[in-house]
Amino acid sequence: MMRAVRDWGWETAVFRGATGICLLHALDDAFVNRQPGVDLDQHALAAALSLVLGVGAIVAFPRLRPGVRAAVSLGFGVLATVNGALHFRHVTVDAPAASDYTGVVALLAGIALIGLGVAIPILHRGEGAATGARRWANRAVAVVGSVLVAYVLVLPTSGALVVTHKHREPIGDPPDAAYEPIVFESSDGLELAGWYRPSENRAAVLIVHGGGGDRNGTVRHAELLARHGYGVLVYDARGRGESEGSPVAFGWNWSKDVAGALAFLRGRPELDPERLGGLGLSTGADVLIEVAAEDRGLRAVVSDGATAGSFADYRNLEGLDEAAPFYLTLYTAARVLSGASPGRPLKELVGKVSPTPLLLVSTGGSIAAEIDFNRIYAEAAREPTELWELPEVDHTAAIRQRPGEYERRVVGFFDDALLRP
Repeated sequence: MMRAVRDWGWETAVFRGATGICLLHALDDAFVNRQPGVDLDQHALAAALSLVLGVGAIVAFPRLRPGVRAAVSLGFGVLATVNGALHFRHVTVDAPAASDYTGVVALLAGIALIGLGVAIPILHRGEGAATGARRWANRAVAVVGSVLVAYVLVLPTSGALVVTHKHREPIGDPPDAAYEPIVFESSDGLELAGWYRPSENRAAVLIVHGGGGDRNGTVRHAELLARHGYGVLVYDARGRGESEGSPVAFGWNWSKDVAGALAFLRGRPELDPERLGGLGLSTGADVLIEVAAEDRGLRAVVSDGATAGSFADYRNLEGLDEAAPFYLTLYTAARVLSGASPGRPLKELVGKVSPTPLLLVSTGGSIAAEIDFNRIYAEAAREPTELWELPEVDHTAAIRQRPGEYERRVVGFFDDALLRP
């Protein structure tokens, strides 16, 4: 290490060492200690891009101007810190996974890169500028450029890391003895885990959780439906909880999980396969709209909190011009990092849900655009579709903040669609 410092200078030595550690973690996460059920090539593109950018930066670093060196170091440092922090968080809530070890080291390397990025402008202040006016002009350009790069590249890519790398959380025990721990396969062969509570009325509802959650986030809804005699199936989507696969909080490929869940329900002898419904929360709502447009096995769908599953969905909102670069990078980076792709835009799909009854539950307390999204979907949908707007209620929180009304609307909707001739 001391020889590297002498030969390269301490700034280059720190950058190359820290970046090398981050690349080691990228390879570990993509190939060596990948998630259960993840194919060897699923994250190959992300690993290849990391290597190209990382090695390119390592080679070019000492030749760059101080301001550029600082920007590169800060950008790499933020991304490594976000990624490493997710692994560190997993260690604090559960037993460490194999890739957590290099992930935590990458967190330390990311912090070092951020420190280096802050130190470089201080240490090289005023270098290469002949006059004070030129120095201030350089600083102004650097500030504006840094803000643009952060907004268009670093921040959305960091968000994509969270979307595609969120750690699993412990699941714990079922709510009570009436729930059976079950395992079933997605249509593409992943092993998914969940709980099933048998039906008392020959009907059942499949509940799909939100993008950052797991089956624990659906228990309140399951209990509500079970009180009215419905069978309920709650499960962890791919890459979440105890299910195989790699996580994508946008719900890409979750339709294959739903297909496996419906196959499980159709095989239950106490159920009438003509009386199967679905209730989706947030990302789960997006996914059930996608599934219901193609699979008539769902006889009724409650979409609670649908928003957007792709950049194409966001483009349907008015006034998005300023935010478009951010969201374009976010969804593009998520595709690269996950190895998955979004389905068709929800506005195109929702019109194909009919004749399946659809209830759109739309809140505005925490995601203002949710109301706008659901008005777009309600307008594009065909009968029978209901739009229930709750502007003061938080995202997917109607069951807590309006419990009586939520029970009447949701249970009444399923009763009409699944129980009555």
